[in-house]
Amino acid sequence: MNRLFLCCLLLLFMSAMPASAAEHSIDFTATPQQCVALHKGQTCYQTIAFQWQTPNNGKYCLLQVDNGKNLVCWEGRFLQGYEYSFENANTTTYRLIEQTTAKVLAEVKVVVTWVYKAPKQSQSGWRLF
Repeated sequence: MNRLFLCCLLLLFMSAMPASAAEHSIDFTATPQQCVALHKGQTCYQTIAFQWQTPNNGKYCLLQVDNGKNLVCWEGRFLQGYEYSFENANTTTYRLIEQTTAKVLAEVKVVVTWVYKAPKQSQSGWRLF
């Protein structure tokens, strides 16, 4: 009897949830998530493999946030991955969006790091021996 009550209560709770909370979250990954340049400020070059799973219905795009450029768009589950030649000196954010509403479904960052920081220079520019 308690088990039936809990099941009914759970179903009632789930039906009262807003649609956005009940929706399945979309897995979105970038591999690798880090790009390493030799010196600070240098452009980092890396092939990034994006992977995701979208619902059957809908039109979607992979968007590079810093320049607002759609890298690729598709419909439904037609496309579930994309390889991109990353060339940037800064950390960059990518989003999966619904094409018609521009609603953000998922987001991932590719972090740019470096091996060596920029060399320190003397404050005055003069050296005393």
